[in-house]
Amino acid sequence: MKQDVTVLIPSFNPGSYLAQAIESVFQQTYQSWKVVIVDDGSNDNSLFTIKHYLMDPRVILIKMKKNYGQSKAQNAGLKMINTPYTLKLDADDWLFPNSLEVLLQEVQNVSNKVALICGNKTDVYCDENGNKLIEVPRREGITFENPYQFLLSNFVPFPRLYRTKVLKELGGWPTDDPWQGRHMEDRRMDFLIVEKYEIKWIDKMLYNYRQHPNNATKNIELYNQVFEWLIYYTLKKWGDEYEPQFKTHCGWRQLSELRLKKS
Repeated sequence: MKQDVTVLIPSFNPGSYLAQAIESVFQQTYQSWKVVIVDDGSNDNSLFTIKHYLMDPRVILIKMKKNYGQSKAQNAGLKMINTPYTLKLDADDWLFPNSLEVLLQEVQNVSNKVALICGNKTDVYCDENGNKLIEVPRREGITFENPYQFLLSNFVPFPRLYRTKVLKELGGWPTDDPWQGRHMEDRRMDFLIVEKYEIKWIDKMLYNYRQHPNNATKNIELYNQVFEWLIYYTLKKWGDEYEPQFKTHCGWRQLSELRLKKS
């Protein structure tokens, strides 16, 4: 069977969560897939927990020599992907059983200008032992007429189904920021895509986002710093016409306004 989509799973010390992420791919109603797992220098037992999955020829494991960070790990995986579409799945998250089917059906209904398709997510809050505490479905889709409206929306797509050729055309996930692509690499890719292509949101629940004490994004101060850098960098790249204004919501920095610079 010819595969249409590769599920890219970057992984760094996810413990037992990694097996659930991979199992959610195996349980898909749409079975024309591949999986590329990039172990980014883990020193836990996560690879041991997935040994039986690695026996499947559809699953490729890449082991990085050390921890290089998200962008470099994902770029190593991207080099191995030859399917038309790539879906990013974090190692501590998982898909709904019909996620790939819904996304691949939507591909048939959009123009070639659409480079990223996303849907809705459920935040699944867990304790430090992985026990589920509460589930909160999120419906945060948007429509926008230009890239600046996308920035102002503060919208974070989940899941992300990319056209693989666009990822490669853009050079993969950038690593030229002060953190070498370790943080907010997906947001930066969103901004690269929306500059030249379109992002399509569909009103379907497609992704389970695990909220737990070890989430990398729990370092709010760092992520707020990265976010502001990314906004300034992007606006300058797009012509340096606007000065960003920020607000804080539940501790997180968001873009509130774009003020036209005086000439």
